[in-house]
Amino acid sequence: MKKIIKHLISIIFAIIIVLLLQAFVITGTVMHNSNMTPILKSGDRLIVNKITTTFNLLKNNDIIMYHHNGRTYVARIIGEPGQSIVFKNGKLLRDDRQVNEPYVKNNSIDNLALRQIKGSESDIVPTNKYFVLNDQRQNKQDSRNFGYISKKDIIGEVSLRYYPFKAFTVDFK
Repeated sequence: MKKIIKHLISIIFAIIIVLLLQAFVITGTVMHNSNMTPILKSGDRLIVNKITTTFNLLKNNDIIMYHHNGRTYVARIIGEPGQSIVFKNGKLLRDDRQVNEPYVKNNSIDNLALRQIKGSESDIVPTNKYFVLNDQRQNKQDSRNFGYISKKDIIGEVSLRYYPFKAFTVDFK
């Protein structure tokens, strides 16, 4: 009887540790659309790192998972708080410097200024907000449609693709 109780306590303790890890450190998810192809495809299994959000470690080009109106989305950070973002003639300019975007295959954004974004008053990303875009730019389920993404709505950074196994990846740049 004592062995059974010891095993039950060990199992309960292990379950508590797993639940705490999933609540505060990492979580798993499945891509349900093709907004981020060719980097991420529908059906990919991902690990999302919540620590990067907690400790303000998010940076440009990170792929993040976030909530908007009760749904979960995945997109790439294009602009951090305090940065100027403009698209001119199909080229991304961040703080007046052209940015290479090798992950974008079909850029459908010709000209865009942040003041055209819902809730924006200038071409500067506001404090505690992020400007995010899908890699498939013709799909507008991103900041062009939703406005800026608040830091509190970001679940975390997509840190790892573990399935399909042949596409195991930790670098999404």
